[in-house]
Amino acid sequence: MKKMHDFMGFLCEKPLLLFATIFLSFLQTALELVEIYLFRDWMYLGFVLILIHLDTILGFWKNAKAQNVSSRGFADYFEKIGLYAAILIMLHVLNAVPIGGQAGYVAFKWFKNAFYFAIMVRESISILENIGSIRIGFVPVWILTYLKKYDASGKLIDLQNHEIHSEQTSARG
Repeated sequence: MKKMHDFMGFLCEKPLLLFATIFLSFLQTALELVEIYLFRDWMYLGFVLILIHLDTILGFWKNAKAQNVSSRGFADYFEKIGLYAAILIMLHVLNAVPIGGQAGYVAFKWFKNAFYFAIMVRESISILENIGSIRIGFVPVWILTYLKKYDASGKLIDLQNHEIHSEQTSARG
């Protein structure tokens, strides 16, 4: 008890340290609540933010090259961040909410993984389209076709059938 009293006395003599300690404890509690109720997959979020920012930079570059830069593009950036945040929070809640004492039903995990992958594919398509606009012919058309086909159908088998069909066609020719 004496050690705790001495520590509190020490903190009271250092108001900045006291403030930092209180602030960090509130921050830790807030982060724990966020991870329980809003979002927990920080590694995925980091990768998505990299793609979003790369897409934004390339979109700005493309529009600057075409002398078509406007504030609307930056408004779209904030709208995209807000909409993706809403989707990610919804997915976390669906996977974290306990139903019958158990969290994370298989159907919700599949749904979450499908959305995570779809967001990455959408951003990748946009990045490649921006690169293709900056330098015509730089991105092979078949790659964009491949990603757009997956984006439209959500089925990898369509892509595999496309590969098989392409190999059969080239073997005949």
